[in-house]
Amino acid sequence: MTKNNTKIELLAPAGSPEALVSALDSGADAVYLGLKDFNARKRAKNFTHDEFKYAVNYVHHHNKKIYLTLNTLLYDHELEQVAEILNLAMEYAVDAIIVQDIGLIQLIRTYYPSLTIHASTQTFCHNSMHARFLKNLGVERIILPRELSLHEIKAIQQKVPCEYEVFIHGAMCFSFSGCCLFSSHLFSQSGNRGRCLQPCRYPFIIDGTTRYPFSMKDLALGPSLADYINAGITKFKIEGRLKSTWYIKEVVSYYRKLIDSLMEGKPFKKEAPGLRSTTKGYMFDSSYDALVDATTLGVAGTYIGTVTQVKNKSCIISTRHPLQKGLRLRIVDNSGKKVYEGTLLDYTYDKNKHSLEWYISIKSKQPLSVYIIGESKSDNTLKKLKAIPYKPYSVQIHITIDSEFNISACIDTFTVQYTYTIPIQKAITQELSPNTIQTIFSQTAHFPFIATVTVTINDTIFIPLSQLKQLRRKFYEELYNVYIKHHESINQQRKSDIIAHIAIIKKNNTAIQSSNTAYTWQHFEKLQTTDANNTFIELPVFVPEDELDDTIKKIENYMQSGFKHFIIPTYGWLEFFKGNNVVLCAGDFCYCFNSFTYEFYKNNSVSCFTISGDMDALDITTKYYNGYIQFKKPRIYLVTRLRIPDAVYTFKHKQFCPQHYANYDVLIDCE
Repeated sequence: MTKNNTKIELLAPAGSPEALVSALDSGADAVYLGLKDFNARKRAKNFTHDEFKYAVNYVHHHNKKIYLTLNTLLYDHELEQVAEILNLAMEYAVDAIIVQDIGLIQLIRTYYPSLTIHASTQTFCHNSMHARFLKNLGVERIILPRELSLHEIKAIQQKVPCEYEVFIHGAMCFSFSGCCLFSSHLFSQSGNRGRCLQPCRYPFIIDGTTRYPFSMKDLALGPSLADYINAGITKFKIEGRLKSTWYIKEVVSYYRKLIDSLMEGKPFKKEAPGLRSTTKGYMFDSSYDALVDATTLGVAGTYIGTVTQVKNKSCIISTRHPLQKGLRLRIVDNSGKKVYEGTLLDYTYDKNKHSLEWYISIKSKQPLSVYIIGESKSDNTLKKLKAIPYKPYSVQIHITIDSEFNISACIDTFTVQYTYTIPIQKAITQELSPNTIQTIFSQTAHFPFIATVTVTINDTIFIPLSQLKQLRRKFYEELYNVYIKHHESINQQRKSDIIAHIAIIKKNNTAIQSSNTAYTWQHFEKLQTTDANNTFIELPVFVPEDELDDTIKKIENYMQSGFKHFIIPTYGWLEFFKGNNVVLCAGDFCYCFNSFTYEFYKNNSVSCFTISGDMDALDITTKYYNGYIQFKKPRIYLVTRLRIPDAVYTFKHKQFCPQHYANYDVLIDCE
């Protein structure tokens, strides 16, 4: 690759304040993080509101970007709390919000129009039709699913110009992004609600043998990164908000050096650190064996080497990874069973640092593998964040001095005027310069303002510096009190408006009548005749770009033949049906959890809904929408682009079978 001046953005996960600092120190251009609620990684440490405030301030101080994850499906009763979070995002000037819920996108566009929206990978944008739908919603950046090939990404880019972001490293889901109900159905813990228990990493019984048939290899696109840059992709994301700080440091450092080398046209051959065996994803080979490691325990940590010798009270570990005190290590046998777990404190290296003697006592004659699973936490990180002065508000100040001292202050669209009557003397020997006043009033002390000051003096005057400093303190105290009150009033009004909007939607919802006869796309094509007025056709979940035009032509032919009822499995189909006289049913993955989503669907010809497997049972029974219907069809656990080998998969006495479609498979109950 020749020298390239393209600006690349490397995004790193920040599951904790420690990870955030480590990511920036290691060369990340941006970080993404979540608060304690409403993000897809609720099991991560995440950030309190106070930590979040200082995190944003710290990131911006280093001229980097920070993105807040609100990428879960939301209920009405949660939207008031979400509004508080969005108020914080506005106040702290977060660079973007990562969103999955279509209702939340509508809410942000209506009540927080200045916030930038990034569409989560869980919006499942897999072709140009879906990309156009998201862009028309006001989305600035689309985070593409890991299931797309480079060829498909390039095709989407060409047809729908937009910012696109791709994952380059980390864990992969067996299912399409967002199209997984496995955890919901098995454990009542929704992956789209941030609670996934990762059943895809669990052992299953296949023909009497224990396997890990849904455990994906880790994505590692380092060797192919130049191809993505040459294709025009400039936003690269690392997965890992549940990973250790050590892992974040190692991975971010690797990709920082790799990107810099590529941009300079220099070779770079170092291998990226990983947790499991790696794959280039769907870029070159989308076969089951290329992407799945069915023989290995799915979750173990970061592999660093093997135990080559067990002594009486120590063991020798062969590793080329640089290790330090405080790392948490786990030793496992071939079956994945834990042999030992502890903190690396008492140890010695050989002279080449290729082997480490760890002074612990273990007993095992089996081959043993060693993994890093975390590290001891430092109490200094938050202190480091708070060391940066917190100045979130930019204020434009103009001072005019004649017979009185007049100050005009503007923060965004908020403007306030102050007039102070103070003794202003005619200068005799020492004239007060505008630069002196500018310097004094630019110093905002402990108040959260960054001030840009201009000064106009209409005469030669003198004011004692002590009096000016006293006036400055008085002004900033008054400005702070009045602006905070104004700010809180606006925030409260937004919340009140949102609550009122929800009440209006609930009041105006209407019952609908619909047919309960439905055919999948695959089965419908095999039918000779059927009743067009009483039939729903379920459209395919996944349509790659190369087959989009042909699929649309088929639908148009059905419409010309009188078929007007369609089940749309994902959001993107709304773009095609816009303006058409049809009856649409929102399918399994067109999640409708809140009033804003409901209203959006109603305004886009969606008149009925299937009950999502991700929805809480209690919420289903109390739902105010009258348009929910349930078609008779097998329960879907996940949808994948992989061709699942034909077999019966048994987990805790429950059996699953694959069902094959043209471009994807689904996992369903065997019954």
